[in-house]
Amino acid sequence: MNLIKTLLASTILVAATSAGAQAQSYPDKPVTLVVPFAPGGAVDLVGRFLADKLGAAWGQTVVVENIPGAGTLLATGQVANANPDGYTLLVNSATVTMSAAIQETPLVNPSDDLTHIGRIGATPLLLAVSPSLGVSNYEEFAALAKSQELNYATVGVGSLNQFATEILRSAAELQMVPVHYSGGSPAMTDVIGGHADLFYGSITQVIPHVREGLMTGILVSSAERSETLPDLPSVGELGMNDAIIENWWGLFGPAGMDAALVEKINADLNTVLQTPEMAEFLQRDGGRPIWGTPAEFTAQVQGEYATWRKVAEEQGIRPE
Repeated sequence: MNLIKTLLASTILVAATSAGAQAQSYPDKPVTLVVPFAPGGAVDLVGRFLADKLGAAWGQTVVVENIPGAGTLLATGQVANANPDGYTLLVNSATVTMSAAIQETPLVNPSDDLTHIGRIGATPLLLAVSPSLGVSNYEEFAALAKSQELNYATVGVGSLNQFATEILRSAAELQMVPVHYSGGSPAMTDVIGGHADLFYGSITQVIPHVREGLMTGILVSSAERSETLPDLPSVGELGMNDAIIENWWGLFGPAGMDAALVEKINADLNTVLQTPEMAEFLQRDGGRPIWGTPAEFTAQVQGEYATWRKVAEEQGIRPE
């Protein structure tokens, strides 16, 4: 019996030592970073900037692969089923908890089917409309949306855009229906062209088009006005506290990743997030970096997933 215990202890020690060595040498080949949206959107921009910084820190190439579709669940499912060796990672937004929340039995459960490596950052949302609507402020927009039905662009059923717009629609008693796209870039292109009326997306994603005069900024989704857009009212200022919402980005991997490897990637991620370059990239367009532990990120994902399941039921957001 003592021999068996000794052999078992030795096996465990060897496995732990091997896992620790693997984490320390990681990565020793290129890493794929999956983005679940089409190029040009907020998650894609954040993912590509992060890929460059992590690649430089690791001395390895980080290849960005765009896999849009199914409200991020297509890409998320592929990562969930990948080898948990750290060479296939996923950058996703709050949409990962929302798109799953509308499913009675989700294809991918963000709480259980992914490893939560760490948070990246967050940003309020900016509601912007097509210039063809002929409105220049929230009062004019609300009056129009009360008098006629408007089409709002989203990046898919169960996306952050849909949840945020439906919550605003309910709070302000507006008439709006969704039109779904594969990503933020094609969605905003149609708003700019007047084929859709509005888009409610991350400030970092929408603000370049507002600055260029291609879209008209209406409001931000925060409790107070944004320092980046001080002339626009916030939903909190307008008395719609239930409509306060922000987007966040996080780094995920397949379920079952070794704890030492997760800690290694999390530490490298946090180091990158605390660089002036990363802070400037996020803050110049209204976002901010957020770093922390895998456990903190897990608690956030699990909590929001439960919350959005309730909101989906209340707002009637269901797969089409």
